[in-house]
Amino acid sequence: MRKSLLSIAMGTVLMTGAWSAAATASTPADSAGYAALMHTLSHGQERLLKTVPTSVPGLSGLVVESLTGQKSLVFGLDNSYLIVGPIIGANGKVLNETLAQSAGLLPKPLSVKVLALRALHAPGFVLGHAGPMLVAFMDPNCIFCHRFYESERANLQAGKLRIKVVPVGFLKPSSLPKAVSILEAKHPAAAWAADESGFNVKTEEGAAKPAANLKVPATAQIRANTRLLARSGEVATPTILACLKGAAAPVLWRGISPEAQKNIPGKLTDLLPTGSCAG
Repeated sequence: MRKSLLSIAMGTVLMTGAWSAAATASTPADSAGYAALMHTLSHGQERLLKTVPTSVPGLSGLVVESLTGQKSLVFGLDNSYLIVGPIIGANGKVLNETLAQSAGLLPKPLSVKVLALRALHAPGFVLGHAGPMLVAFMDPNCIFCHRFYESERANLQAGKLRIKVVPVGFLKPSSLPKAVSILEAKHPAAAWAADESGFNVKTEEGAAKPAANLKVPATAQIRANTRLLARSGEVATPTILACLKGAAAPVLWRGISPEAQKNIPGKLTDLLPTGSCAG
């Protein structure tokens, strides 16, 4: 799955010491150095908004913003290195998420039922014509969303599954305008299918043509969908909400999880407009 916290894939660091976020920003000198480093390594695609020190010597949290306005978190080390990837403490907690929440990038997660209720009523469209309904947050440039779509395409065509797609746009600069063009299309489901059918797996790029004009209602809708995804506790795609037979409440799966592969579609029941399960 893809996350905004991994917007520039560079590596993973395992930390063994204790960690906590400090309350103040780092020195202007540090900010200037990291700003230049971010600009160079992202080829101008990301800019530094602020730095937040941690209790780990030399390690700073960096809040960055993409050209599309998507904010995310990376880490800087000794004013010379960028670290993009999960940083895991000795207690097993992912420090990225802790700092992202303290920086206001990841608000307190909603319950799965409330998230499902809001997602069902969020701007989007439905793939498939029959079968149990699930919800999937997907980015048009997401390779794992593409793999999920390809794995379920036969079920969609056979009437064994329906997917309410809640389109988001955060992975690449073209993600937002592509998602806007799909949502603005006369037939969004067909536009999404075309994005997937022409997906370039080498460059991890969907085939949709980016919208030339972002001054349309769909832009605010895609951004609202992305903020709703953040309320799941992670900005990751695909994020799937589904109902298992016999269950009263929906479950949440991220990526193409073993649970999703095992249960879709045969062990699913409808996710109802109330956010509950059909039973």
